[in-house]
Amino acid sequence: MKPYETYSVHDFLTDDLFLAWIKSDEPEARQFWLSFMEQHPHRRSELLLAKDIAETLYRRPRPLSDAQVQREVGQIMRLTDRAEATGLGHPLYRRVLRYPVLLVASVLLVGLGIWSGWQWQRALHILENDPIATTSLGKGQAGWVSQTNGTSQPVSLTLPDGSRVVLQPNSQARYQKAFSQTHREVWLTGDATFAVVYDPARPFLVRNGSLVTRVLGTRFRVHAPTNGARVTVSVLSGKVSVYDQRDLTSARRQQSRQLPGVILTANQQVVYDPERISYQKELVPKPSLIRPDVPPETFDFQDTPVSVVFERLQKNYGVTIQYDAALLRPCTLTASLAGVSLHDQLGLICASIGATYQIVDTQIVISGRGCL
Repeated sequence: MKPYETYSVHDFLTDDLFLAWIKSDEPEARQFWLSFMEQHPHRRSELLLAKDIAETLYRRPRPLSDAQVQREVGQIMRLTDRAEATGLGHPLYRRVLRYPVLLVASVLLVGLGIWSGWQWQRALHILENDPIATTSLGKGQAGWVSQTNGTSQPVSLTLPDGSRVVLQPNSQARYQKAFSQTHREVWLTGDATFAVVYDPARPFLVRNGSLVTRVLGTRFRVHAPTNGARVTVSVLSGKVSVYDQRDLTSARRQQSRQLPGVILTANQQVVYDPERISYQKELVPKPSLIRPDVPPETFDFQDTPVSVVFERLQKNYGVTIQYDAALLRPCTLTASLAGVSLHDQLGLICASIGATYQIVDTQIVISGRGCL
């Protein structure tokens, strides 16, 4: 067995078993390294940093050859050694190791061949002394915490205000050790579900790039892939606003009263396209009860007018159901819909009254000929 517990970042990047995990996601290799992190938590940061670097190098639009990767790894290590040797970046070098995204960003630039020793030192100086530059990354200042889930299972985190985050595998959350008096802020890469403590004096902001999800207290999920693809924000309960910071800045400059973005309520989601700065608002794929404690008999119907059935569904799922009340007035339903998903409930109702339904944006539209 190799002395993996003594490995440096460079050692991991040149190890065949490690590369089998990153390049091919071989099950045995993946399980080995997940177990390794559990057994050697003191090597976790080095391993995850190596993982970030390797994924950046191997998962480019134009993949590099193994020889090119090794050349770039060697260049990265030489640059970090040089920064450490100058004395300019020594304290910050340790900070960069604690925040892999900063080093991964430098890897991308190294891969383009535009980083010289001078530029590396200049970047270290900026990260150390320019709070605006570091804040724009959501971290980099003293007092920030970075949590990365490198396991295959969700990990639960408790934030400084008591809010809870369930961080999915291969996801990262960054936040301050102590939230400010004016707002609470988390930078997310990946997939996470939030249960936010209500605090009207301090809005809760989840940032991914320029996209901002703003809440006071609610439960919602943000899926923000690391490859820059579309971001999905889904609301489980309560209400959130989702907007692009660039749109908000533009609206303020123009002194516009019309705020950008969308407002979401329970069982609604928005799919955001960062390239077009566009928002597609829709129902979540599997709407859930906004009050999970609703008794089952609520969904037992005996010769009940369908208008009453639809009203009950709207109330308990927080959705809007559009239908022709006059046309469907004679229609009744006798059925038990307890424990059945909303889509199956709608399917059973429509089959009973000879109607159909479709989803239009965040609304459910019922179409039918009525009942005799």
